Amino acid sequence: MTKYLPDELAIEILVRLSTKDLARFKCVSKTWRGLINHRGFIELYQNNSPAKFVSFYDKDLYMLDVESKRPAITNPLKLDFPLDQSMIDESTCVLHCDGTLCVTLKNHTFMVWNPSSKQFKILPNPGIYPDSNILGFGYDPVHDDYKVVKFINRRDASTAHVFEFRTGSWRESLRIPNPDWYYRDRRGTLLDQYLYWIAYRSSTDRFILCFNLSTHEYRKFPLSVYNQGVTCSWLGVTSQKLCITEYETCRKEIKISVMEKTGSSWNKIISLSTSSFISVHDHIYDYQVEFVSFTKRNDLVVTFTGYKDNFEMETEERTKTKVFLYKTGDEKFEQVQFCNSLAGLRFLCEFVETPKITNRIFT
Repeated sequence: MTKYLPDELAIEILVRLSTKDLARFKCVSKTWRGLINHRGFIELYQNNSPAKFVSFYDKDLYMLDVESKRPAITNPLKLDFPLDQSMIDESTCVLHCDGTLCVTLKNHTFMVWNPSSKQFKILPNPGIYPDSNILGFGYDPVHDDYKVVKFINRRDASTAHVFEFRTGSWRESLRIPNPDWYYRDRRGTLLDQYLYWIAYRSSTDRFILCFNLSTHEYRKFPLSVYNQGVTCSWLGVTSQKLCITEYETCRKEIKISVMEKTGSSWNKIISLSTSSFISVHDHIYDYQVEFVSFTKRNDLVVTFTGYKDNFEMETEERTKTKVFLYKTGDEKFEQVQFCNSLAGLRFLCEFVETPKITNRIFT
């Protein structure tokens, strides 16, 4: 790269810089710009960057760093939301891809927003429709394009509408005639060029809906890890594999399984009793698991919300929220203490900064 600095050492230095610094260093030379824009460097940068979580808190969006050097105490970082704050509330859905967020707004439109560069863009509305059941946001490597997916449900069919940033327009992709299923979560889980959702027809008939961002085709495969006591399920990604977290209310147990290959069987990797998370003096509250997600280090973030039926207490006192970081390596957990109150905190999605060029999105 330079006469005095070996390329390997330069990369080790650059990968530890902020995205703002990298944006400046791209202007140094074509060589530096080519290196920073290279997919290998981008993947290395993402692997070395700490994962944070976007949360809705105190009527705004915040960034939480639960893997900081001092995870026991952390301050939520308020994001500089580019629009009027009234455009979002607790029903807002947030999706993430390559350091860019896709945010649903109250007027049924979408905003794509990069908190680091402060760029944002309002997507055109595909039409006057009710809120979609499921949404997705991801990168299509075949066409080198980012895409937003919105399934619009009508009585006779469910139609996938795909917004292509390359063309700047929505495209009606496919129709699922008379779908008789529902979805566990609106947000699609992105892995490679696929989006995944948990769908179900009944408490005993569940499956995975998989949507290909390149071909705009979908497929279904069974969810064989069903357990009668499961009340909540979440999809996620760990070690570049699709995983599912299931919570059993009766047994107070969290079970996590991974899929080794798309459509193959699930292998259980974690079985965790949640009773060990809650201290004895807190057992007067009925705690339920509200959110489970893996971090970049494959540790587990678990959020509990506890309720107490005591109408003599103030409303805020009848509800408690606790966040724990479970260290999967040594099988230990620690409570993440926040400097502010956790009342109203809601985890939305994982966020990882990236120097990847997103001009395709914001031009």
